Amino acid sequence: MTALYHLALPIPEAERNARIYQGDLIVFRGFDAVVELTDRLRTHCINYLGKDPASAHNSMSPAEIDQAAEALRASVKSDSQVDLAWRRVLSAIDTDLEKTYGDSIFVRVQPPGPDTQGGRTGPLCAHRDTWGSNLPAQINWWAPLFETTPERTLALFPGFFTQLVENNSAGWNFQEMMQAHRTKRTLAYPLLPTANTAPDWGDALAISLLPGDLLCFSGAHLHASVPNTTSLTRLSFETRTVNGSDLAAGSGAPDVDGSAPFMTPQIFRNLATGERLGELVKRPARYQAPKNGRT
Repeated sequence: MTALYHLALPIPEAERNARIYQGDLIVFRGFDAVVELTDRLRTHCINYLGKDPASAHNSMSPAEIDQAAEALRASVKSDSQVDLAWRRVLSAIDTDLEKTYGDSIFVRVQPPGPDTQGGRTGPLCAHRDTWGSNLPAQINWWAPLFETTPERTLALFPGFFTQLVENNSAGWNFQEMMQAHRTKRTLAYPLLPTANTAPDWGDALAISLLPGDLLCFSGAHLHASVPNTTSLTRLSFETRTVNGSDLAAGSGAPDVDGSAPFMTPQIFRNLATGERLGELVKRPARYQAPKNGRT
């Protein structure tokens, strides 16, 4: 059964990963390194969305917010200090950077109201990240940059961790998605596979955290954006990591329903050396992750 832990001290990485692969959720709280990263990302938000980023939608049109959010994310991606700050976070919670591969920090901007449907400022439908990556050792990291509420946050569906969910991953191709993104046709091709039918929100666990908190959970957890029905824009950051040794050993979360044709290790780079985790590879026909998060 999934459990939610709040930790004020680091735990050994092997223990942390084992818990995550079994479906547990961990919130790290009270770490100065997380606060420092959050503050730097908040500054980027202010630079592009104004003095009060959570109210940007009151003075900017949806198109203007989309444009500002793209510029904001590009600025974050090119900021080497953000990368350094993230590595300090992982070191503070006892992560071996030489064995860890990650993608870029992504700042999510989700204004309230129905005009935010679609694109990168709209709410994400229910999905498992592993439907797209096919990497059972993938760990997701999420944190608010400003205060959240249950109506303006991330939601997980813990009861579906080992339960089959009908989805469209079999028809989703990473290469086609990337081509659509490069040619600015992102809306013509979904960014990720999603559940065929939206789960009942009564089964959701809305994650309401404070700035400075950091949540980690398995990429195999079913999760979604809560539709923002408040009067404030949600701003948060997310990223993903993979422990290379765990992946090589076959450790990871259960894969109960993923069918995408490719594994995508090439999107992850070693946090110490910059080396890619691997190249795009065809998913083996009989590929299946360990059912209990163990080798």
